[in-house]
Amino acid sequence: MFTEQVKLYGVFGDPVAHSLSPYFQNEAFQLLGINGLYLKFRITAEQLPAALAAVRCLEFGGVNITIPHKEAVIPYLDRLEGDAKLTGSVNTILLRNNELIGYSTDGEGYLLSLHHQAGFNPKGKTVVLLGVGGAARALAFRLVQEEIAALYLVGRDRKKMGRLSQALREKTGFSAKSVLFGTDRLNMIAAQADLVVNTTPLGMYPRTELLPPFPLEECPRDCLISDLVYHPLTTTFLRRAERLKLPTLGGLGMLVYQGILACQIWTGQTPPFSPLYQLLEDLLQQDKQ
Repeated sequence: MFTEQVKLYGVFGDPVAHSLSPYFQNEAFQLLGINGLYLKFRITAEQLPAALAAVRCLEFGGVNITIPHKEAVIPYLDRLEGDAKLTGSVNTILLRNNELIGYSTDGEGYLLSLHHQAGFNPKGKTVVLLGVGGAARALAFRLVQEEIAALYLVGRDRKKMGRLSQALREKTGFSAKSVLFGTDRLNMIAAQADLVVNTTPLGMYPRTELLPPFPLEECPRDCLISDLVYHPLTTTFLRRAERLKLPTLGGLGMLVYQGILACQIWTGQTPPFSPLYQLLEDLLQQDKQ
């Protein structure tokens, strides 16, 4: 039951109809006994300044930011914290003392999934990121902070790979290697890999038959194959890895940990992982039927 002191939260994006965040955060609030209400708001680029002004005016507890506003939102914030400073990307905003503070929970959410679900410690490991978009950027910066030994960025856009490599070098001193999809070097890179992560949307519902062109058959038997896509829960990429008897990690855990971290930022409380994971898993299974 809501009282008149209910605190509003939400997600700003365009599109946003598909978002699972309201199911997740409203359940998290209920589990924690928090008098909060989380809604989704379709916000266009032109509406973004007014929407953020409304966050202050209506005294929201905070909001999530999704495509296409993760970078565009920054000029309207008072300051950035943590990974958001490094990556130049924001997916969570806290309103505190009338100040809008930007955070990024993407990289940390993935790291928690990596540790708790796969039992994988990236320190000293060779990592291959497939794709060089926003998700790859968040993971690259977070993994570098975990003292990985080597990082390969695999993509189709040479300029985007160059920009990410340069940002990593300038902000962390780490030198990543860039490789184009389709080159012979991929076989050698696969043979050295400890962790391969698909950060592209290839394989996402409804085009589930798509997968990134990477030679998984060349990977060592203990190389962890990870996919950030969570709909479907097991992608074509992961099924191919399973047929090769390689360990795998799906994308749903990262989504859940991202949401947990956002809830922590807003409320100072930590919702439990298992019931929230089960909730989203059930919703995705229903959508499949």
